[in-house]
Amino acid sequence: MNFKSTVIGAGPAGIITVCQLLKNNLTPIAWVDPNFDCGALNQFTHIPSNTKIQLFLNTLKNMGWVENHKEVEDPTEVFKNFDPNTTCELGLSYEMFKKVMVILDQTCKGLIMKMESVVEKIENLGHTNKITLKNNCQFESEYVFHCTGSKRNTIDSVDASLYKVYPHLKEIDLYEAMSPEDVHQHITNDDTVCIFGNSHSGILAAMNIYNSPNRPKHIYIFQRRPIILAEYLPDGKIVNDSTGLKGRVADWARNILIGEKPKCISEIDSSEYKNYMQQCTKVIVATGFQRNTLPIITIDEMELIDNKINYDDENMNLVYGGREISNNFGFGIAFPQKILDANGTYQHGVGFYKFMLTITKVITKIQS
Repeated sequence: MNFKSTVIGAGPAGIITVCQLLKNNLTPIAWVDPNFDCGALNQFTHIPSNTKIQLFLNTLKNMGWVENHKEVEDPTEVFKNFDPNTTCELGLSYEMFKKVMVILDQTCKGLIMKMESVVEKIENLGHTNKITLKNNCQFESEYVFHCTGSKRNTIDSVDASLYKVYPHLKEIDLYEAMSPEDVHQHITNDDTVCIFGNSHSGILAAMNIYNSPNRPKHIYIFQRRPIILAEYLPDGKIVNDSTGLKGRVADWARNILIGEKPKCISEIDSSEYKNYMQQCTKVIVATGFQRNTLPIITIDEMELIDNKINYDDENMNLVYGGREISNNFGFGIAFPQKILDANGTYQHGVGFYKFMLTITKVITKIQS
């Protein structure tokens, strides 16, 4: 079997990529994912987003294939009872992408082959890629798009010795801490909780813990820098768009963390964390994400070392040892594009709408 394009992963970035490949006639498409349930997004349904609903709607509007097939499903329907200028729970975006999947299933016969499996190996041959799946299925594809997602950091990424030094310490999974419906199951009024990181996910965890009926005795937030808030400008641009707090989390931070804080919350420079660990009983790590392991990739029969595979954060090509891995691209949370923020600095753009802009730009360039 030969394909024009292969998309690895069926999370938001993978779904957007498939839509843009269809729009640009880079078909047929091999689409590989073990379950086709919107990637890790299905774990975030109760977590509040930091994105205004209007950006979800803008994302849909720019996914040409979806816009042209609303007679099958209309993904915008999930937001019809909400103000587009407000944020919402990520469960709504999950429902949105599920509806997009229905459109693709019903309108793309002969253009997409969905394969419920895992890519084990990619032999990059320059002009094409020979792909082997876990079920031993093999095929060739001119282009490969890696939308493989990321995993959250754990305590080992902060200090691998913490459990040995403080055996009483228990880690609360970040995804559980980010859900207001779940976090209270993991804390008691007798706990002292420390949180590493003060980005959106870290402050969201702090907010949920503070608002829990099981609010702990104390919450320590270990941070490398002060809290950053996003600022909406009159022209529609956003200062600190990728790094600043937004929505409900930003409102809570303004009211609780900026200025005089409640006695049960302390913000501590992260270099001082060891001075507080003895009194902590629970720990949450919100220091970012690491990309998931890629399939084995070979060039000229040489197997590439996964943690040395990088990417060009402007053109989105995968790179190894300064050499481009021909026709292999990375999209989504594992491969954010470098963008210019309204404050004049470069940041990595994270969010469905930003992913859509990046994916559209790269695929349009390939097609031309």
